[in-house]
Amino acid sequence: MVITSVVSLDKKRSRVLLDQDLALVLYPGDLQQFHIEEGGQLEEAQYRVLVDTVLKPRARERVLRTLQVSDRTERELESLLRREGYPNEVTADAIAMVKRYHYIDDQAYGERYVEDKSRRKSRKQLIVDMQKKGFSRDLIDDLLEEHPIDEKEQIRAILEKKGYHPGDELDRQQYGKLAGMLARKGYSYDSISEVLRAPETSFD
Repeated sequence: MVITSVVSLDKKRSRVLLDQDLALVLYPGDLQQFHIEEGGQLEEAQYRVLVDTVLKPRARERVLRTLQVSDRTERELESLLRREGYPNEVTADAIAMVKRYHYIDDQAYGERYVEDKSRRKSRKQLIVDMQKKGFSRDLIDDLLEEHPIDEKEQIRAILEKKGYHPGDELDRQQYGKLAGMLARKGYSYDSISEVLRAPETSFD
């Protein structure tokens, strides 16, 4: 493999590009140990040693440290390792390791996430947030079916924090302002309308 470039990213790391469309992020000690310099050669055997003895253990340690701080989905961990310059086979190895020991479990993480967030997030907002985290849509749908969200109760709580209570009179301007705010939070029109258009509410 031809080392096409070695570019410093910061004081500790360099991005190494190889001629087989491979990119690695390495530390000064790695560069020295494997004699990596721009225009040089990295033999296949050396590359295998670098991957198996340096990059795989380092990637495994990285995901374990991350999971000690907070839960992550499989896709979040994959994205983290790729952003940090680990090649696909190293990323796959680290993910396989944490799955093998059940350090990641999207189902269990999703259940905890929904239980925690469903009291203050609309269904739409929760779906968007969970998709960004990498939960599959099928899993999201299953979890929300098991843990239905009471949007109307959430809306009432939001209105009370803003000083409005069921039975307060709202003119059209007030209604429009509140309805717009709730819609931006992802609440459905039906839920908004049912709470704000309570029988005791009148409109000028």
